Amino acid sequence: MTDKFDFETPNYQPSYSPINFEIPKTIRKKKSVKEYIVAGLLGGLIGAILMSIFFMAYFGVNFNNFKNDINSTLNSFNLNNSTATEPITKTVVLNSGNSSFVTDVAQKVGPAVVGIKNKGTAYNWWTDEEQEITIGEGSGVIISKDGYVVTNNHVVSGAKSVSVILSGEKEVPATIVGTDALSDIALLKIDPKYVKAVAPLGDSSKVKVGEFVVAIGNPLGQEFAGTVTFGVVSAVNRKLDMGNGVQIPLIQTDAAINPGNSGGALVNSSGEVIGINTAKISQTGVEGMGFAIPINYVKPIINDLMKYKKVLRPTIGISVMEYYDRSGNIMGMYISKVYPGTGAAKAGLKEGDIILQIDGKKVTTFSDIQSILSNHKIGDVITIRVLRDGQTKDFKVTLGTPVNTTTND
Repeated sequence: MTDKFDFETPNYQPSYSPINFEIPKTIRKKKSVKEYIVAGLLGGLIGAILMSIFFMAYFGVNFNNFKNDINSTLNSFNLNNSTATEPITKTVVLNSGNSSFVTDVAQKVGPAVVGIKNKGTAYNWWTDEEQEITIGEGSGVIISKDGYVVTNNHVVSGAKSVSVILSGEKEVPATIVGTDALSDIALLKIDPKYVKAVAPLGDSSKVKVGEFVVAIGNPLGQEFAGTVTFGVVSAVNRKLDMGNGVQIPLIQTDAAINPGNSGGALVNSSGEVIGINTAKISQTGVEGMGFAIPINYVKPIINDLMKYKKVLRPTIGISVMEYYDRSGNIMGMYISKVYPGTGAAKAGLKEGDIILQIDGKKVTTFSDIQSILSNHKIGDVITIRVLRDGQTKDFKVTLGTPVNTTTND
């Protein structure tokens, strides 16, 4: 029969949690005849040794030489390999990995993580009328007592109406405050009377590779609402194309993130939201590669959506198109229009200039420009290198507000 191990977990400690375990005595088996013979021989040997020590002491025999002989004899029995029955105590140190850590985080943030239903309409041929249907489900995070809920843009994209399912499965109506496709962030609002918990927002700039994180959301919809998964930060500043030409610096984690988790919370060990879960790599043979938008990236977007219902991104003040050389290779971006009063116009850029670089980075697509501008704010000064009349020139351009709501630079 194999040994049985009993584990004892001490009280929760915020940083390191030692787990002491003890290997108890083994169950004694009935001794064989051979074992009794060996035991008898050992008993006789010990008795003989004791008698010999008595006589040596009496007759003055050299005790040191005799001790060496005895040690040699005992070693020949290989007693070190015998099965010890005394308990052995060991200590294993784990870095914040006990159940209390995850439980505390789940209890603190879980009630602020909600389900999101994206609703549309479909024609019912049997009743000859339109009826409301759920076309998608995701997750969201309550971030204020005012009832603001942050989620992913793709969770509510195309919705005719949206509802929020609170912890406890109460479904309440929600309004879409604003959406931003470039960052994949959307802001909703529910009646403040329904707010029972608010998730605290952390500082994603302090996130380190290897630290523990907890993902909370509704994978596969409301049936698995409030699912908690646990893992580590696998990487930071992962630049992935979100499908709109803009590369967002993402937090990578091996905490399980599945369809329906989008818009949910990625939480650190202090119970602070450090990211909004948004994507995973789901190709065959790939496991444990989920991604979250850093909360520091999300905060200014939320603020803009609250104030303006849209995100005010910095713009150069130009319209561009791709420019090819005679061999069909893209050289840069051709400026087709410069808008009056913008940073581009004030800096001296002209129609016909070919943008080669911005802030020292090569530019060959409109997505390149978007990605560079996503790291700047209104009022920042950038350096644009252009090709004009066969010569390269650098211009300092102050980024401004959008020219109008329908123009994209």
